[in-house]
Amino acid sequence: MLTLNKGLILFSYEHCQQCGICKTACPQKAISFKLRKNGLQDIIIDIDKCILCKKCVNICPANKECNYRDYSDEFPNKKYFLGFNSNDKIRRESSSGGVCKTLIIEGLRSEYIDGVYTLKKTDKYPYAEGEFYTKENIPDYCDLPNSIYHSVMACTNVNRIEKCNRLMIVGTSCQLRALEKFAKNKCNELIKICIFCKQQKTLDSTRFLAKIIGEKINKDKEFDAQYRGTGWPGIVKINNSSLPWHRAAQLPFGRRLWTVPGCDVCGDSYGIESNADITLMDPWIIRKSNELGETLITVHTEKGLDILKDIPNIVLEAKSYTEVEPALSLKDVWRKQQLVPFFRGEECGDKIIKAGKAEFRQRKILSCIAKKLPRMPILFYRVLCKFPDLRNKILK
Repeated sequence: MLTLNKGLILFSYEHCQQCGICKTACPQKAISFKLRKNGLQDIIIDIDKCILCKKCVNICPANKECNYRDYSDEFPNKKYFLGFNSNDKIRRESSSGGVCKTLIIEGLRSEYIDGVYTLKKTDKYPYAEGEFYTKENIPDYCDLPNSIYHSVMACTNVNRIEKCNRLMIVGTSCQLRALEKFAKNKCNELIKICIFCKQQKTLDSTRFLAKIIGEKINKDKEFDAQYRGTGWPGIVKINNSSLPWHRAAQLPFGRRLWTVPGCDVCGDSYGIESNADITLMDPWIIRKSNELGETLITVHTEKGLDILKDIPNIVLEAKSYTEVEPALSLKDVWRKQQLVPFFRGEECGDKIIKAGKAEFRQRKILSCIAKKLPRMPILFYRVLCKFPDLRNKILK
C-alpha cells in the first residue's frame, strides 16, 4: 500500500495487495519492484524522480475503505449456477470446469466482447502476467493459467489495454478495484469477472507443497507447477511429482498460512465493492470430488446474467440459494471482515484485538510445525486441522 505522508510517498509491505498497478500509474517511472525471498515484491520509490502527483496513491486498491456492514444481506436474492465447459477435455484439464477460460476465449470468438484483460502463462516466475486479448490475438485454452497459488502482480501490463467497445476484466477483488480505475476510460462498457478470493499465497506455500512431494524449489525460482485441473478439485503438480488438491490445501488454506499480508486488510471476497458482475468460485461442500469439475457462479447484476446466457459453450445448472449456501463461505468471509480494522491498525474492540492476536499466534505456530515436518502422513495434517481454530472460536 502506498500513502502520502509529510511530502513523501511511503510503502507499507504489511498492507500491500501485490497488484502492481502503482508502477504502471506512475508517469515519472519512479516506482520499481524488488523481489523478496517469499516471492512477493517490495515497492521502491525513487524520491528524486517522484513529483508527488499521487496517482499511485489514488489508484492503490489497499487505500479503499470498504463498508461490510450489510455485505451478505442480498445473497439470498442472487442467482446461482453450477457451470462448466461443454467440452469434457477442457472441463477436466481446467480449474473448476473451465468457466473462467470459457468466458474469456468464447467471449472473444463470438465477438460478445472486443477485449479482455486477464492473465497469460509465462515461462518465468511467477509464471503468469497480465495480458490484453482481442479478436486478433485470441488465446487457446492452454495459454491461460489454471488457478495460481502464489502471488502474481496482475496489473503491471494494463497499459496494453486498447480502446474498445465492450471490455472484460478478470481478477480478484483487489485486482478489479485497481483495473476498474484504469480501464473504465478505455471502453464504452466494462464487464467485471471476480475470482473469489479469501487469501492469496506467498511462494512459501508452494515451497511447503514441494517438500511434501519430495521436490525442491531452487533459489532462482525455476520450477514447473500445475495448480488444479485434471478433475475436481484436481491436483497440484510441481516438477515431476503431484498430490491431490484436498491434501495440498489442508494447512495452507484451511488455516490461512503463508497468506499475502495485504489480504488481511481486504474482506471483499466476492468483489461486491469492486462492482463485479459475476463471481466464480469452487463448489466446496456441495459437490464431491469428480473427474470433470464445475464452477459455482454467483450473479450480481443483470449484465452478469446476460454474459452467461450469451457466451457459448458454457453449460449451466440453475441452483437455489439454499442449495449453494454451504459453499458460499459467508460466515468465514464475515469473520475475515471483522479483523480488517485490526490488521489496518485501526481502533477496535477487545474481542477483535484478542481474535487478531490469536490469528497471529496460530499462523506462526502451525507454519513452524509445517516447515519442520513437511513429509508426514496425511493423517498428521488432518489432526493439525482438527485443533480448534482460535480466530473462529473467538468470533463465533
